[in-house]
Amino acid sequence: MKLAYISAAALLISAGAAMAQSAQKAPGGNLPTGQGPCARGYESAVQDGRMAGISSETMRSADTDSDGRLSKTEFDAACAKKLFDQQQQKN
Repeated sequence: MKLAYISAAALLISAGAAMAQSAQKAPGGNLPTGQGPCARGYESAVQDGRMAGISSETMRSADTDSDGRLSKTEFDAACAKKLFDQQQQKN
């Protein structure tokens, strides 16, 4: 009976490892698609109104009030427009 439990545990572990290796990557990016800025959320992606790793063009598009900082509202709107996804595809 113990052998059956050990075999089942080994099967689950190996299946989990295989799934982890096959995580989809964003085109041109090094983060899985679920790990992009929008998936992480405003508090994680934006520090002091600024977001690292985006082009000045993307920043201008996202910063609708042109104050040089991204507010939560601007961040959410940019995510809805998929601006940051387009940025990852250009890299």
